Amino acid sequence: MTTSFSQVTFELLRKEFQIKTIEDSFLPAITPVAAPDWLRHLLQLSDPTKTFLKSEKAISEAVIAPILFAVRERFHDKIGLFSGEPLVTEQLSGICDFIISTDPKSFIPETPIIVLVEAKKHDILAGIPQCVAEMYAAQQLNTDQKPVLGCVTTGLQWAFLKLENNLAITDSNILSIKELENILGVFHWFIQYRLAN
Repeated sequence: MTTSFSQVTFELLRKEFQIKTIEDSFLPAITPVAAPDWLRHLLQLSDPTKTFLKSEKAISEAVIAPILFAVRERFHDKIGLFSGEPLVTEQLSGICDFIISTDPKSFIPETPIIVLVEAKKHDILAGIPQCVAEMYAAQQLNTDQKPVLGCVTTGLQWAFLKLENNLAITDSNILSIKELENILGVFHWFIQYRLAN
């Protein structure tokens, strides 16, 4: 019987999967990436700071998905973007909020390199074990031992992670949606780093 991603805790990661989770700085100095005009316009219309974006679905559609589409637009010939796709291993299973893979033409995320978890109840810390679990599942499915990268976001806050072997690092610098160019810069660095490694 597999464990659902959403049921994974820091303790379960340590005891069941022997994954050590730490907070540290792993991101280099990030070069900001200019947001396309359409993304800026869309985010101005939806304004993530407004209270009407209360539900996770609304935040996903109005904030998170457009940002990832902007990343996909820039790397259209190198990555695939998936929403609501399952990942299943012998130990873990569940539906992922978003997956970026290295195959831009595949109908399924065969080579997941980045997973993104939308934090429940706007609690970014609580989303970290789920994200690490999804990264671990992606690591098991990939044929290589390259690092898997991750992100936990509330839409307003963005935390970035790296899983290499059995060490999961959450970068200590949590970005705000007001730092949009830096958020895009991290995703662009993620993709270039992962494709190069």
